Amino acid sequence: MFAMCSVVAAFVLPTRNFPAVRTRSSSIVLQHSKGWDGFGKGEFKFYDGFEKFMTPFPDEDRVQFPEMFRLPENVYEVSLERPLGIAFEEVAPGKGVLVDYLVEGGNAEKSGVIKPGDVLIAVTAIKVFGARWERKLLPAKFMEFDQIMGAVGSNEPRWGAKDVILQFERPGADQQKVAEFQKFFEIPYDHVFRSQ
Repeated sequence: MFAMCSVVAAFVLPTRNFPAVRTRSSSIVLQHSKGWDGFGKGEFKFYDGFEKFMTPFPDEDRVQFPEMFRLPENVYEVSLERPLGIAFEEVAPGKGVLVDYLVEGGNAEKSGVIKPGDVLIAVTAIKVFGARWERKLLPAKFMEFDQIMGAVGSNEPRWGAKDVILQFERPGADQQKVAEFQKFFEIPYDHVFRSQ
């Protein structure tokens, strides 16, 4: 199963309360796991790339955990305008997507980075809660195809999103290091609606 990424859909996630998460040596509370009292506020309201996301963290963390301040080997992040120009294919039924092919002349091909076979591990999505909203980086590796397309489509200009940010892993990426990175990075798996 594959489809072009030009979906325009709302991506509204269910509301829950989440415990505060702190870095090991700093007092920064990540807004995506602080709970709904901080939702739509603070430095982490709008994910605009890995480097910008990591700027609030103290130098002490950079020294103690340098591997967390760079993407793992064979993992990369790319910002693309829509339509993406990517044909995705499911990795397994109901579990993640990989790049089947790039549309000739499309935004993904023009990026010069994305290749067929790359697996999508995270994607930005707009989350709306009442009158407040955030753009978060959500885990995509185990999401269903339609959820991923909804996340892509939710990055609309009305929310200040002029692009979609995607993280991919190349074949041969160290799965343990990628899993450790995502766990430390606190990508909010518990914010993703999973169908039963």
